[in-house]
Amino acid sequence: MKRLRTQPGFSLVETLIAIMIFILTIGVLAQSLSIALNAIANMEITEGREHDYAFVRDQVLTISDTQSLSLGGDVPTPSAGQGHWDAETETTETPDLFQVTLNITLAGDNGVQPESSNQTVFLLRPQWSETDQRASLLSDIHDNLSRIRTQQTWP
Repeated sequence: MKRLRTQPGFSLVETLIAIMIFILTIGVLAQSLSIALNAIANMEITEGREHDYAFVRDQVLTISDTQSLSLGGDVPTPSAGQGHWDAETETTETPDLFQVTLNITLAGDNGVQPESSNQTVFLLRPQWSETDQRASLLSDIHDNLSRIRTQQTWP
C-alpha cells in the first residue's frame, strides 16, 4: 500500500473559509459601529433640544410682568437657532402662586425638523397679584387656620 505524502499547512478550501468568516465578522462589526454612531448623533440632537427648551424657559421666566409674558416672543437659542414662545398665566387658590403654561416652538436647523413642547410651571410672584384678590385669599387662609385651631383638641 502506497502512502500519500501530505504537506504541512492549510488547503485552499480551508483558507477561503477562514477569509469568508473574517469578512463576515468585519461586516457585523462595521454595522454595529454604524448603529452606535447613529445613536450617539441622535442623543446629541435630543440633548441639544432639551438644552434649548430649558434655555428658552429660563429666558421667559425672567420676565417681570404678566402683560409682557402674555405677548409671547422669540428667543435665539444655542442649538436650534430660534425659539418662539407663547404663555398663558392663571391664578391659583394660593396667594402669589401662578400657573404658567408655556408653548415653546424650536425652529428646525441643520436638517432637524421644527418641534414644539408644552410645559407647565408654577411661579411664586407676589408682584403679579392684585391687591384685593391677594388680601381676600390671605384672609380666607387665616380664617381656615383659625377654624382648624379651634376645632382641634390639644393634649
